[in-house]
Amino acid sequence: MKLKRAGMLTKLLLAIVLVASVTTFLNLRVQGKELAGQKAALEQQTARQRQENEALAAAIADKDDPERINQVARERLGYVAPGEIIFYDSGN
Repeated sequence: MKLKRAGMLTKLLLAIVLVASVTTFLNLRVQGKELAGQKAALEQQTARQRQENEALAAAIADKDDPERINQVARERLGYVAPGEIIFYDSGN
């Protein structure tokens, strides 16, 4: 009789270990999918940041260009060349 109880106990322990292993495997699989999604999002963010850095580097390289200075003065500061007249649309 002791052999049957030991066999049942062994089977029970084996079943518990198997269920725990399967549960852990499934949890790790879900975590892996979540991490893959996060990785893809971070790669997209990195690509956007690289493009922004390249644009800023180009702007720094063009900082002494007279045409660029003129463009910035007109767009950001509202400067007008001598003799020019600006009309503002107040209908909107």
